[in-house]
Amino acid sequence: MTAIVPPEPFATVAALAAGLVLGSFLNVCIHRLPLGESVVRPRSRCPNCRGEIAWYQNVPVVSWIALGARCARCGTAIPWRYPAVELLGGIVTAGAWRAFGPSAAFAIVAGFALSMIVLFFTDLDHQMLPDAVTLPGFVLGIAVAWFNPFLGEPGLGRVWAAIAGAATGAGILWGIGAVYQRVRGVEAMGMGDVKMLAFVGAFAGPRGALFTIFLGSVLGAVVGVLRIPLRGGSLRDTLPFGCFLAPSAIAALLFARRVFAAYFDLVLPPGS
Repeated sequence: MTAIVPPEPFATVAALAAGLVLGSFLNVCIHRLPLGESVVRPRSRCPNCRGEIAWYQNVPVVSWIALGARCARCGTAIPWRYPAVELLGGIVTAGAWRAFGPSAAFAIVAGFALSMIVLFFTDLDHQMLPDAVTLPGFVLGIAVAWFNPFLGEPGLGRVWAAIAGAATGAGILWGIGAVYQRVRGVEAMGMGDVKMLAFVGAFAGPRGALFTIFLGSVLGAVVGVLRIPLRGGSLRDTLPFGCFLAPSAIAALLFARRVFAAYFDLVLPPGS
């Protein structure tokens, strides 16, 4: 049975609207998961006065503007991050739709990227990568591997690629952390990062896991160096590594296979 897809631009607008709504839910996850609270109940409420937010005050982006970025009950400022996350959700979902249309690739890219948004902000705020995201993400990555076009050609090879990717990502980070702690006596890698790379590798495969670690390390090093003159920090300051892994993981899912293929074509030209 063929799915009925509305014509453009209505399909993209629908994807954007769905992403905005999902972005609102991401804000709930970002706020509640580190606190160990349910993301389902109670209804959305102001963190300051604890008053419930009416549905018409919870329309993504629009309500934030209409309320003047303040709670309707107590007047507490609503951080810009709330509409920003909602917009990110809309952009991710609409962008994935435009790139892949009604397909498994669309569902995988959109769901994966939305999860990375949650991990980015929970690590930024709490230096925490919730198990409620990383562990189900790892399991889901293995479960849908057969349908995941970013793991290679159709067949059982995709499942093995997912398993190998999870093992590669988690194993490398765990190994780096173990060696650093033994040599320096300081914890360098939390288990949250290890679980996150198992999640990433299950969706992006071994090359995606390697790409994520490499790009995340480069981004982390650049930001760490820039913090010294800009914020008076030092290279010993703790940086939330998940903030660098999250965007790197999205890039890895989309581009890692092509980047590796281009690299091998360059260093090992055909017929060599």
